[in-house]
Amino acid sequence: MGDSVNGVERITAQALEAGLRRGDRLTVLDVRRREAWATDPARVPGSVWLPLEEVPQRARDLPAETHLVVYCS
Repeated sequence: MGDSVNGVERITAQALEAGLRRGDRLTVLDVRRREAWATDPARVPGSVWLPLEEVPQRARDLPAETHLVVYCS
């Protein structure tokens, strides 16, 4: 899908959109802080809000059978 940095693949918004349209098995995580998430209505449709600081405690709850896409802007 995109470039790899330190073993983490980076993709563009356009590539994510295309993957979602194709029905790729993706879980999209919005990891913004509560304040940013609550005040910004721009969200990826179907994304799951999980603040970054909670990811370590809740990582086991994330679906293992999908590619995980994380965004914070």
